[in-house]
Amino acid sequence: MDTFLQMQLGINLALQQIGGLTAIMQGFTFLGSEEFFIVALTLIYLAIDSSLGGRVVLLLLIGDSLNGFFKMIFHLPRPYWMDSNVKALAQETSYGLPSGHVQDATTVWLFIAYTLKKRWAWIAALALVLLISLSRLYLGVHFSIDVIGGWIVGGIFLAVYLWIEPSIKERLLTLGMWGQVGVSLGAAIFIILLGVIAQAAIASSPDAAAWSAFAKDARSLESFVSRAGALFGAGAGLAMMYQGARFDAGGSFKNRAIRFVIGLLGVLALRFGLSAIFPKEPEMIGFFFRFVRYAIMLWWAVYLAPWWLLKMKLAERV
Repeated sequence: MDTFLQMQLGINLALQQIGGLTAIMQGFTFLGSEEFFIVALTLIYLAIDSSLGGRVVLLLLIGDSLNGFFKMIFHLPRPYWMDSNVKALAQETSYGLPSGHVQDATTVWLFIAYTLKKRWAWIAALALVLLISLSRLYLGVHFSIDVIGGWIVGGIFLAVYLWIEPSIKERLLTLGMWGQVGVSLGAAIFIILLGVIAQAAIASSPDAAAWSAFAKDARSLESFVSRAGALFGAGAGLAMMYQGARFDAGGSFKNRAIRFVIGLLGVLALRFGLSAIFPKEPEMIGFFFRFVRYAIMLWWAVYLAPWWLLKMKLAERV
């Protein structure tokens, strides 16, 4: 495998010979990052289309969890970990295959294009996927096989999601609010178990000494706990929203803008504020509070913010 990866380093090195593109590529890679999706999905959910926003949130969180599982199972390095000639124009501590940025871009942007059913949306989505993929190679954080893996996993996951979503939604509606909250908790526990299984599966396969220092946190369950908490908060929040706080994300530009700003400020305050006050050690206590932090963040975004905005007459009930 090392020989196969070494052969691909030429692509990264050749791209990095093209000067003056670092800031542009970092901009494209931002469009596939967690920080960008926090902003974009808050905007879509609270100010454009709440149904689309909620569906994309679930799609992204489930897909991210699968990505973390595959990354750990394959436990392959990143280009700059293996060869110091590749410039580290971004820093990553997780394993490389498949690329999370590319997988997320593939699922999210193609899902939105599929939903909109507009030719321009498909062109824009495919262009974004290509540019984000190229940026990951240029920045030295992914091999070409990682990018291809992101396309494959993202494409297959999206196809399965579109196939099963109608029947799953129909079954969930029969459970009632608390049944849906219970399913959300079960899904969150399953995600953590995925991480535990992946961690155990590679326990007897140590990383290569040459790049193990870069991967010191790559086997942590932290990302699984974060996604599990977020999925529970989103699932429970959506169940509660549909029960008592269904809202129209349309309206005047002023109201849309206010809803977006209030929602985003709340998410950021919870993300950084709770991180500052919640304990991080010992590890298991830290994981518990990380789960709670992400759950509260998403619960605020998808339920509590709409409920409060309805009370403030900044949104209309549906």
